[in-house]
Amino acid sequence: MSDGQSWAPAESPAQSTSGYDLRPLSTGEVLDRTFQLYRSRFALFASLAALPAAVNFLSGVLQLLFTGSTSRFGQGAVSPSRALIAAGITIAALLVYFVFYGITQAATTWAVAEIYLGKPASVRTAWKAASAHWFRYVLVTLRQYWSILWWPVLAIFVFAFALAFASRSAGIAVGILAFFFGLQILVSCVYAVYAAIRVSLAIPASVIESLTANPAVRRSMALLVQRKGRILLMWLMVVAMSMIVGVVLSPLTFLAVAAHGAERYILEMIQLTGAFLSSMLIGPIAAIALCLFYFDERVRHEGFDIEFLMLRAGGAPANPVAEGTTSPEPA
Repeated sequence: MSDGQSWAPAESPAQSTSGYDLRPLSTGEVLDRTFQLYRSRFALFASLAALPAAVNFLSGVLQLLFTGSTSRFGQGAVSPSRALIAAGITIAALLVYFVFYGITQAATTWAVAEIYLGKPASVRTAWKAASAHWFRYVLVTLRQYWSILWWPVLAIFVFAFALAFASRSAGIAVGILAFFFGLQILVSCVYAVYAAIRVSLAIPASVIESLTANPAVRRSMALLVQRKGRILLMWLMVVAMSMIVGVVLSPLTFLAVAAHGAERYILEMIQLTGAFLSSMLIGPIAAIALCLFYFDERVRHEGFDIEFLMLRAGGAPANPVAEGTTSPEPA
């Protein structure tokens, strides 16, 4: 495992041997510093992101081996046994992914905080610090997704329930239901984006302040009363980067649909490998940026820069990150 220190370029004005300066940053400065941190510790952050990306890769490989394809597109009818196997693999992979995703986000946050303090950070120490309270970070991640998805999920269930009764009525009733369902889905999707922005700083808050799931989500909402737009801008940038990779890999999907036998397996394996590399390389960008946005909001509201200056000077740490461990507070 590499600590990524050998990847560091010459120091910038924002960086010294004692760490990075902590001051209010514009959106452009946060994003610029995100890529600066990522470039200087590429091996560290890419290695941390490799595990959740590997879960998706292995899930796709198992789907390919047991069901013959990673996608049912263009495959026609699927036998019930294969559909059941595919569903089981998907559910199991999703559960494992959530575990590793939460730990990875926490480990990345820990590493960024250590680098800001001018201390060495490695994959081993970051994972050790994050895994000490892994269950807490998994709960925070699940709490984030619940905040985002509860309304769209509720809208789907309400529509399905109403459709079951309306199907016995005239076709116009079904049409009216479909219209209101579409409107509800649109509104719920807008709300989901808004909620995703509000709770986006929950993992950094949980790591730095040793908060459990609900307090961490509330802390994120309190910090993001303003300046939500720049979080949205960051996510749009990450989505755009992922879409570019998707466009590059899309010809493989169409070729795999038309291919047969060993050729299909080879094409789908290449596609899975590309998706793995994309997730591993793009994933750390959002985690680093969210940690920097968290720092920036605390600097603006709470004088967090002064606390960090005290830590650099050798003062008693006010948060668990300073010691490379987390608080003994239970998860």
